[in-house]
Amino acid sequence: MYMVNHAGRFRRTPLFALLLAAGMFLFAPGGGRHAQAQQPRVITFDEALRIALDRNVQVKQSGNNIELSARQVFQRRMDFLPSFSMSTNGSRGSGFAQDQAGRNIQFTSQNLNGSVSGQVNLFDGFANIAALRQSQHTLQANELAYDQTRQTVAFDVANNFLFYVNGGQLVLIQQENLEAQRQLLDQIEEFVNVGSRPISDLYQQQAATAQAELNVLTSERDAELSKARLIQVLQLDPRGEYEFVAPRYEDVPVVPQDYDLQELFDIAFASRDDLAAQEARIRAAQQGVRLAKSVFWPRVDLGGSYRSNYSPNDFMSRSFLDQLEGNRGNSLGFNISYSIFDGFSRSTQVQQSEVQYRNAMLEMESLRQNAALQVRQGYLEYEAARKSLEVSETQVLAAERALEASQNRYNVGAGTLVELSQAQAQYVSAVSNRVQAQYNFLFQGKLVDFFVGRLDLSTPLFD
Repeated sequence: MYMVNHAGRFRRTPLFALLLAAGMFLFAPGGGRHAQAQQPRVITFDEALRIALDRNVQVKQSGNNIELSARQVFQRRMDFLPSFSMSTNGSRGSGFAQDQAGRNIQFTSQNLNGSVSGQVNLFDGFANIAALRQSQHTLQANELAYDQTRQTVAFDVANNFLFYVNGGQLVLIQQENLEAQRQLLDQIEEFVNVGSRPISDLYQQQAATAQAELNVLTSERDAELSKARLIQVLQLDPRGEYEFVAPRYEDVPVVPQDYDLQELFDIAFASRDDLAAQEARIRAAQQGVRLAKSVFWPRVDLGGSYRSNYSPNDFMSRSFLDQLEGNRGNSLGFNISYSIFDGFSRSTQVQQSEVQYRNAMLEMESLRQNAALQVRQGYLEYEAARKSLEVSETQVLAAERALEASQNRYNVGAGTLVELSQAQAQYVSAVSNRVQAQYNFLFQGKLVDFFVGRLDLSTPLFD
């Protein structure tokens, strides 16, 4: 790239110097104004992803749902075991009674009773089995939903990083355009002073330069807003200072993929966690129907108890242990219960569970439709990004050759500074567009992985 030095001569500076300047402005907008006040926290893309997954409320709530579902599965397993209970009660009373001689005498009675009972269900219309399987399917659905939530958060972070990078590159483009407009304004002023250009050209260029300054301010504002959105996604303290470092595009290999749309559909339907989670919810709803229909079967329970009591007023003056042994009793029996009429409550429960099952099936149809549309959208956007990358590379090559030609013409006096400034601005714009196309291509590739359910968070998104 070519820049003007103080002596009015032109020199070539490396392209990476431009990118470095872009990065300084991109990742620390306004950094010169705040550097003395607070040292910014440097956050890489992978660190931002980790922060988002650790702090995101939806991820935490999804994790809590897994814990709750796991506890429900444990409880449904315990329902198969017998239940035991123990009770004890004591009493003390006093009163009057007549003895054999007809005299009234006062007496005091004390009693201590205790019992242990147990019950186990022998048959409940398979309700316990249905409830257990329903809770297991619900747990599986919540686990898959947790993975889907993490992928959604990861994609949201990546998407906001893309906006942030593009915003910073737009700032660079507008800054370079402003510099070119200012150089052209200086050239036209010289032409007007010597009378070779009309004064209207000067006024027109002054307006164009003012518009370029406004474009710089607008792009800087948009860059700050994209940074604020990224801070919000990561749930960072808005009062802090942060420097976000995106993956360097030149460090990430670009390997275009030849996707087959029908194959992407098949992969998505087989791999997406949201579809798998909904399938688990459908199975849970099926068990809910089975659970509701179990009330039409009789319930059979087996129960037993052991009891004894002690009283200090025992007329045989037996000891505590002797009374417990002598007063003991036990029972064993079963109970069969069946509701003959319950105001159609059972039928209503069955109908409600069947409606929930049908709704789950309809939700699955909607999810499959949305998944197919997302896959198609991701495929089309990826193809457009790949073509844009190819075009941007051609534009950079053409702009570089045009800049070299303009430089040579200027060196021999055959070209003007206006031509050189315009060629320089076109080259800077082409380079910036190429960087934007590179980032967009990388993120669109991850978007395809996200839509087909292949986004693996166990490895870095950008190797």
